[in-house]
Amino acid sequence: MVAVGGGLTACGEGDGSAQPAGADASATPRKGGKLRAAFIGGSAESTDPTLAAGVGIDYVRARVVWDTIGELDGGKPVWRLAESVEPNSDATQWTVRIRKGVTFSDGRRLAARDVLFSLRTLVEKRSPQGGFATHLDLKNARARDERTVELPLTMADGFFDLALAHSMFVFPDGTKNLAKAVGSGPYVLKRWQPGRSSVLAPREDYWDADNGGPYLDELELISVTDAAARLSGLKSGQFEYAGGLALTAVRTERGNSALRVETPPKDLWVDLNLPMNLGLKPFTDARVVRAVKLALDRESLVRTVTLGQGEVGNDLVGAHQPYYDSGIAQTAYDPEQAKKLLAQAGQEGLSVTIRTSDYDYGTEESATAMVPMLAKAGIRATLDKVPAADYYSDFKTILSTPVQTAAYHPNPLPLAIRTYYGSTASFPLTGTKGAADVDPLIAAMNRATRETDRRARVADVLRHLHEHGGDALFARVPTVSGSAAKAHGVKSRGYADFPSLRDAFVE
Repeated sequence: MVAVGGGLTACGEGDGSAQPAGADASATPRKGGKLRAAFIGGSAESTDPTLAAGVGIDYVRARVVWDTIGELDGGKPVWRLAESVEPNSDATQWTVRIRKGVTFSDGRRLAARDVLFSLRTLVEKRSPQGGFATHLDLKNARARDERTVELPLTMADGFFDLALAHSMFVFPDGTKNLAKAVGSGPYVLKRWQPGRSSVLAPREDYWDADNGGPYLDELELISVTDAAARLSGLKSGQFEYAGGLALTAVRTERGNSALRVETPPKDLWVDLNLPMNLGLKPFTDARVVRAVKLALDRESLVRTVTLGQGEVGNDLVGAHQPYYDSGIAQTAYDPEQAKKLLAQAGQEGLSVTIRTSDYDYGTEESATAMVPMLAKAGIRATLDKVPAADYYSDFKTILSTPVQTAAYHPNPLPLAIRTYYGSTASFPLTGTKGAADVDPLIAAMNRATRETDRRARVADVLRHLHEHGGDALFARVPTVSGSAAKAHGVKSRGYADFPSLRDAFVE
């Protein structure tokens, strides 16, 4: 899941102000011209908005064809098609007020029933983003009037606004063929060749044109699977923008004045992790889990795996996000203490197999680098290298593997917590053992509606996970994008790998 799953990045402090390549604030937007942008594609490409979050180039295209209820900026919601989103007193029902004056590309005016239909479809089709709204009470949800949607929930959720700002694409009520659903975004799809390219044209009647784009006469999205080929095409002038470049490009292109190669703010970096399943031996013993965490030389992994471009991880998701507790002590590197813990657990000479793959940058590289580190703590590690195409294909295997590498792509912290931890987690790589302890903390987090309570309850969960969780989240790594000097206005808006081209322009 490239955009919303746990799976899918000059380093700022994650305040949402920094942007990926193309976001040169000194350039003045101008109308006209064509932008060609390259992103990763694949055999599963589709024009169905409920499938868009599964393939990189599909998601980029969807962001300019279908507007959303809201979008994320610095980990907080910015409302788009919604004018306002408010909870009741106990966060069991949310009311969405629809923005006035929005039209779809076929001239239809946006109404509350369109938003309700879209939410129902995203959840019922089990789209990745729909997974964040699975406790929406669809049977009792209703459009109260033309501009008001009432959304009752099956459980209290003080962070449901984050879910509603999480790529909830809106299309007209009653749409039968989702692959041809019209949108209210700034561009319309004119031509599409799966696995090759999409050509989009601007809308002259775009509802939000007074606040930005569309500026381009034409936008072409080109499917290029290989990162090296995307960089080569950018350098040769085949593209004006390329997403998902290799981390090495930060160094190799540093002196290239024809390009801008940039990384996003830190809240949009990827977490490199070694999750241990607490329900499977040998990680049923907390001393073994702690020993593995202490055995990892995180500073060394940052230098070698992230080429010095990343930062040390502290076994917790969500660093630099609004609700992250930065006061939690950093996990130390202490192989001698790790040995002592293993001896106490009766696990001297422990052998483990780490399942890994090159599916994401840094996962296989870090697993290789960990082998001698673990050996210093008395742990013999071998690697089970799985082809990238097969790594996430068998969910049963993923959930029954004692230890494996993973790359957690950025999601709003409260939603990430619910994705990875507790008895109802959708992607519990550390297992559900101990859910009886963390479930009440997550439930209290879900009930929080006031900002001070939200922060405190998220901190409660993080402190528990830092002490008792199975994640050895050892490093955080930026993703890289590049643009020609004349391309501007590309903005992360929550997802650095697959940014918004709504305001893109060329000089």
